[in-house]
Amino acid sequence: MPTRSAYPLLLILSIAACRPRGEVPRDPSSPRPVAGPAVGPAVSPQARPGGEGTGVPPKGSPFPGRADEAPLVRVQEALSVDSLLGRRVRVSGHCTAAGVGRRAGSWTLEDAGSSIEVRGLVPSTCAVQSSAELTIFAQIEPAASGSRERLLLRLPD
Repeated sequence: MPTRSAYPLLLILSIAACRPRGEVPRDPSSPRPVAGPAVGPAVSPQARPGGEGTGVPPKGSPFPGRADEAPLVRVQEALSVDSLLGRRVRVSGHCTAAGVGRRAGSWTLEDAGSSIEVRGLVPSTCAVQSSAELTIFAQIEPAASGSRERLLLRLPD
């Protein structure tokens, strides 16, 4: 049986023993529960001609806070590059297949034969025969838990 003077020491040791060990530290400025994935070589940090921004977030920021800080990627890259999963990017393409009814906030962004579902604000220019190219700021997420399919969650510009 511990003595009365040993109780504070036991309390301190038990609190120290409850700290996580060997885990990735949580970034309080990030909305993700763990550190973001590293950007791979397939990401093009340079904007297309005429684009704005350098595609490089400020130092110390795991996620770009503004659209002009996000890398510009193609729809095909958003679908296939694993290091982009969970990242905020700019994606260019043509809006097609805007949802109606319960799917009103869902639409499709197409570029060079690839298409990806987008959830969020539908552009006013969105139509099946739309020829206007648009660039959106979005976060790449899995379509469902454990799924290899992906979708874009549109963020405010």
